[in-house]
Amino acid sequence: MLESVSPKRVFRVPQVRAAFISVAAGIGILVFKFGAYAITGSVAMLSDAAESVVNVFAANVALISLIVAVRPPDEGHQYGHGKAEYISGATEGGLILLAGVWIFITATRRFLNPLPLHNLDWGLAVLAVATAANYLTARFLLRVSREADSVALEADASHLMADVLTSLGVLVGVGLAWLIHEPRVDAAAAALVAVHVLRMGWGVYRQMLGGLMDTRLPPREEATIREILDAHRGDIVEYHALRSRRAGTRRFIDLHLVLHRTLTVGKAHQLCDHLEEHIEQALPGTDITIHVEPCAPSCLVCGTPARLRA
Repeated sequence: MLESVSPKRVFRVPQVRAAFISVAAGIGILVFKFGAYAITGSVAMLSDAAESVVNVFAANVALISLIVAVRPPDEGHQYGHGKAEYISGATEGGLILLAGVWIFITATRRFLNPLPLHNLDWGLAVLAVATAANYLTARFLLRVSREADSVALEADASHLMADVLTSLGVLVGVGLAWLIHEPRVDAAAAALVAVHVLRMGWGVYRQMLGGLMDTRLPPREEATIREILDAHRGDIVEYHALRSRRAGTRRFIDLHLVLHRTLTVGKAHQLCDHLEEHIEQALPGTDITIHVEPCAPSCLVCGTPARLRA
């Protein structure tokens, strides 16, 4: 019978707790950014605040997806629920794209019809505080995402880190507008923010779509698997048909393993268990399926007296 998990246990999972922190921090940062816009009337600050609206919404989507993804396999989902993380990331990428389009349209209108800015010194100070808080939150989420190997949390952290760069660009643009008293500079800064947001949104969306399409594991991870298999060349004849994919924190690998035909079923099973344990140690959270095949009758290795005596 497949394992069940209680809600209390789910909320003890590090990535779920981190997602809660992301939601809370996002709401606080959003309040600060809208405060900066209300003080100044800067369209660049408004665009930065609009991106934070997406941040909060995306953080909630990530939280929900992580609560689903960390659940163990059940009768209806025997491979687990890990792909929920990719749905979260793809949703976040789509929201970022929509935010980028809205920011660009707003910036263009403000550039054509500039409005005076006011209280920029206070607005810049408030935005600087929000940016610092955003940076600390992004660093925290990035650390937890790497420790927990969570793609949804990594997407959220990358989004926040890009938001930090956006805010820095806004600070520079609005600061320049303040120094030269030219409101169109503020609109130009917002347009540059929009281009950056669109580029970031497409990157997130494309990465998550690849996960939904069962993209193979990264080359360095497949290289690790091959290194482990090659290290056991004395026990196996060859391997082929190696395939891999990832779903959230889980990795799935299957391969065909050609063994010496003189091995007993028990020893073949023991060797497969050893390989699975070795790969699991190198790549935690890996589900491995090995199809065992006997070597051909013409195998020179099995035909040697040393092998036959073994």
